[in-house]
Parts: sequence; structure tokens; C-alpha cells
Amino acid sequence: MTANKFFPCLVGALLASSLLLSGCSQFSPPKTSEQTSATSLIPIAAFFDQQAISNISLSPDGQWIAFFKELDGIRNIFLVAQYSGVDQAVAITEASDPIASFRWAKTGNKLFFLKDDGGNENTQIYRLTFDPQSPSQNTVIKALTDNPKVKYKLLEQVKDHPMRLVVMANHDNEQHLDVYHLDTSSGELTRVAKNQQGFSQFKFNAKGQPVIAISSNPDNSNSLYIQNKGQWQVVFRTKFGEDIDLLEFDDVTRQVYVRANIEGRDKQELLRLGLATHTFYTIHKDPNNQSDLNNVLFNDNGQPIATIYYGGHQRTYPLNNDFAIHWDRINKHFGDDVEITIESINEKTKQWQVHIASDVTVESAHRYNAETGEFHPLLAQPAAIEPHLLSKRQSITYLARDGVEIQAYLTLPKNRSKNLPTIILPHGGPWARDYWTLSSNYFNPIAQLLANRGYAVLQPNFRASLGFGKHFVNLGNKNWGTGGMQHDLTDGVNYLIAQGIANKNRVGIMGASYGGYAALAGITYTPDLYKAAVSYVGPSSLITLLESFPAHFRPYLGQFYSAVGDPLIEADRIDMHGRSPINFVKRIKTPLLLVQGANDPRVTKLESDNIAKVMNENKMAIEYILAEDEGHGFQKRNNKLAYIIAMERFFAKHLGGRVSHHVETELEQHLATLKVDINTL
Repeated sequence: MTANKFFPCLVGALLASSLLLSGCSQFSPPKTSEQTSATSLIPIAAFFDQQAISNISLSPDGQWIAFFKELDGIRNIFLVAQYSGVDQAVAITEASDPIASFRWAKTGNKLFFLKDDGGNENTQIYRLTFDPQSPSQNTVIKALTDNPKVKYKLLEQVKDHPMRLVVMANHDNEQHLDVYHLDTSSGELTRVAKNQQGFSQFKFNAKGQPVIAISSNPDNSNSLYIQNKGQWQVVFRTKFGEDIDLLEFDDVTRQVYVRANIEGRDKQELLRLGLATHTFYTIHKDPNNQSDLNNVLFNDNGQPIATIYYGGHQRTYPLNNDFAIHWDRINKHFGDDVEITIESINEKTKQWQVHIASDVTVESAHRYNAETGEFHPLLAQPAAIEPHLLSKRQSITYLARDGVEIQAYLTLPKNRSKNLPTIILPHGGPWARDYWTLSSNYFNPIAQLLANRGYAVLQPNFRASLGFGKHFVNLGNKNWGTGGMQHDLTDGVNYLIAQGIANKNRVGIMGASYGGYAALAGITYTPDLYKAAVSYVGPSSLITLLESFPAHFRPYLGQFYSAVGDPLIEADRIDMHGRSPINFVKRIKTPLLLVQGANDPRVTKLESDNIAKVMNENKMAIEYILAEDEGHGFQKRNNKLAYIIAMERFFAKHLGGRVSHHVETELEQHLATLKVDINTL
């Protein structure tokens, strides 16, 4: 879904009849008896463990492990030799802004990483070289790009020239992300393809030349192009609202594997396209007809060996006997109460990188030797919170008022399931979704924190969420704010009330990005439903939202125009006005907490400023947290913890949940610096 990368869920969306309350529940209350005594209050900092590691990645030769960990509250890259402990790892970057991503170079002791400035999303590309004898002392970092007004995206390393990178950037024209080769020795940038067609995806040959591409069209369709004698030729165009994603290209057989819901399909399937015949063949689809294709594993020859689908939980299907044998062995080793993800398979070394996660444990990484069948943890780390102290996270379904089935995750306080203060927590995107595991979403640890404070937390995959078919996605078109997307949240509230779980007088809503918009829509269009709301980088006006997108977003906004509207079309503009919470502030009865990054290029500071000013002028209950050094979501530890402290206190004040009274003086002082005097706006 192309638009997902522009307005993602934050690691980022919108009264009920008795009919919906009676149908399709998979919820079963805990078997433990009701207890009024509360479980221990877990410190906020423990949910965002400073020692936690993520993005664990083996080097191509298997000798080194790189990963993310905080250094002075900022996400940096750490390095450790294989079979060593995490306590022996050393920081090989000391960035003052969080590292966005990294990848190993195919040869040598090198990595490439991306980082922006203060959350502005204009990522720059860096090369890091370390000395194996002394990686902490002899590390050299070279900026391969250095233009703060340009966004650079690293796509891949050229197969025939591994130290040459394929990148996209709006370097020569701010409205076009063209394709370039970046020489990692000299830093020379050479354009290899203009992107006037609005290409969002490419596949490249061994020389790094683009041979297949997908464009996102203004009418919310997609076109598949191939290179033919130096010219781009359209070989397939989807219908409105259909998706096609490039997965793998076999340069020898001239076949490409795609994920698509085209030609009458509702769910995305694994398809093979022959470039000579321009014909699609189905390789695999969900046997349960429940979910879109979530992921595919390929071998070194470019052949698919397993497919992955995700409804309420992950399901993996082997496509050949060899993988099936290994998959069975891995599942028997780790058991049934976890989700297992194969991150990488090195066919030369026979080493697989396997990640394990559950709803109450953070992700862990393991090395599996496919030759010997042995397992070895890559980096063992103690849990900041013992899993038994966290709440089980249930996948449930309920019926919306029009009969549409909504999958959701429900997290309840330990030993309690009735008459609870409740938080509705819609994800961002909205073309994203929530998953079951603790590490899979920025807000899943927050759901656990809220459950520990005594709240029931519901995270619905409302219509327009990804993973449940194109019909479900397109049900969200023109349904922001006052339509089905928001009704799905309202209906979720009423479902919990009917089940006796939620106290109807103590319901709040919180979300980020689209979820922040849903929170604002909730308190303007259903003003009696919620008693407290938190909007985190949420747009208050759909018109200014679309008008403020960066120039390089413009070629990819077809889905936004279909789902939200085009402000240049008068009828759409009128409709967008009617779905913009900023125009209905006087309806609000609910206290509101705003959280905003000053450098956010997607949902600009103006969105929060405007609604704060109008609410303040009308003497409404409004609080405002602003970080001057953040963008679309807080990344720096002190900012993140400070706003969560404010959120916890806000909900405790208005909904009656528990609150921590032991906060570090330094964090208290930092929080004070983030609070906005709204009278000065």
C-alpha cells in the first residue's frame, strides 16, 4: 500500500445498535476471580528499557552482530563479536539524533546507515568502517551525502559492484525521487533514471540498472513498467484501489514475483509474472482466505520457499520439503506460544537468523545451524519486566453496526476484567495495522503500561487497516472522521460496554498520526463518548494536512485523494471541511492532551497549534506538549518518557487509573520545558 510509508503508524484510525453487540466475539474473560487488590506498579522507564536492543543483524560472514541500543538516550549502533555477550558490545556510533536504519555491506567490515536532523526526515547516508581488532577505537564514519534539504533513500547494493549503492533522492528536483548510483569511495552521485512517472518501487539487474518499476497513479491505481530498449513500457495497470508490490526479480529467467490483489482477487496473493508473456500465475494464497500475503521467504536462486499470512496471529506455510523440515524443527524447539520469524538465511554458512516474540516478551534473536540442527541465542538479555507481570494480549473480533467484522487486540489488567476504565488506541497510517507481539508496535508496550495502571486497552484494526483484503481497505474511502472508520472505534467501545468490560463513564482515546486524528474526531463527532483524549502528532484539518505534505510526496498521493479527498476539487474540499475536527471545536466536552514534534514534515506543528488556540479561546480543558527537536513521533528517550509521564497523569486525572508518584527530578524538569503556554501561540 504505497501511502503507508508517508503516514505510518508510530518504529505510525476511524452509536452502536444491539445487533453489533451480539455477534462474533472470541473474547473469554480470565478464569481468575475478580480481585480489587492491584498488582505492583511497574515503573514507566521499564516499559522502555534503556538497555533494550533491537534490529539485531548478523554480518554476512557471521563473525559480527550489529544492533540498536540507546546511548545517552539516543538510538545508536552497537557491535559485538559472534558468541559474545551483550555486555561486551561497544557503541560504534555516537549520534546526537537517532539512527534511522542500518545494513551490512556485502564485503568487508563496513555498514551503511541513515540519519536525519531533528526528525525532519531528510535522511543522509553514511558509511561506517571498523577495525576488527579494536572496533570501539578505530571506527571511521564518512558522510556519503550531505545536503540537509534532500531526502536520500538507500535501496540496495549493486550486485556486480557491492560498494556502489542504489539510492533514491529528490536531489535534482524536489518533487521527484530519482534513482542514483552512489559511489561509496568517492561519494560521487550519478543519476541512472529520472522518476517522472512517480515510481514508488523498483527492481534492478546485477549492474544496478532498473528493469521493473511500479508507479502510484493519481487515480489510486498502480502501473507496472518494464524497461524495453531503454524506454519504460506499461505492461499492466491495476484497477482503482488495487495493489501490486515487487518482491523478487530473477534476472536469468526474466520472471518477477509480486504480491497483488489484482484480476478479481480480494486478498493479496503470491504471483509470478513472466516478462515475456506479461501473464500472472498464482503461486500461493491464504488457505483460510482470511488475510493478505504478509511476507515471502526466498532462497538465493530467487525461488519462494515459504509464505507468511497474518490475521490475528502469524501463520507460515512452507513451499518445499527442505524448508518444511527445518521449520518443523524450529517450531518444536521454541514451542507454540510464540511467533517465529526467519530474518535471514545464509546458504553458504548454513546459518539462519531466527527471531522469537510473544505478547509479553520482547523479541529475541537466535542462530540456527541448518546443517547440525543446533540453536544458539545471538544476544541474551535479561527482561526489564518479568513476563508474568504483563497482561496477556487477546485477538478478538466484534461486529460493526453494518455487519463488518473487526479484528482487534484486547489487553486487560491482571486479574480484572469488569467495569474498567478503558482506552481506545487506534493505530496510525491509516494504511497499517496492529499485531500481537510486544515488539511489533510502538504502542504495544504503552498498552501494557496502561493495563498495569488498571485500564482495559482496545486496539482495533478498523476498516482501511492493511492485511484483510482490498475490500476492507477501500471501505475506508471517504469514511474518515464521520464514517465507518470512526464508527468501528465507537462500536468497539460499545462492544466492551455490553460485555461488562468497560465502564461507559470512564472511556478515553489516544492515538498517533492517523490515530491522533481519530482521537480528535472522536471528541468532536461523538462528544459524549470519551472523557479524556490524547492526540499525538494528529492532524486537526484534512485540508491543511494534504496541502502541507512535502513536495516529493505529491506523486504518491493518489490513495490519499481517494480516501480523504483532493482539496483542489470543490466538492472534496467541502467534504474535507466537514471531516476536519478544527471546524467543530465548540462541540468538544472532553479534556485534550496534544503531543507534537516541532519538525514534523507530515503533520506539521500548525495542526496542533490551531486546535490548541481555538480550545483555549473557548476556555476548554487543553494541555500541550511540544518537543522542538523531534519530528513525526518522539525518538529521544527524555522526550518520550516525559510525554508518557504527562499522558499517565492526564488519564489518571480524568479516568481514575493508577499513577506513579516516583519520577526522577531530571525528567520532571524536562517535562516542564515541553509544556506549551497556549496563551503565547
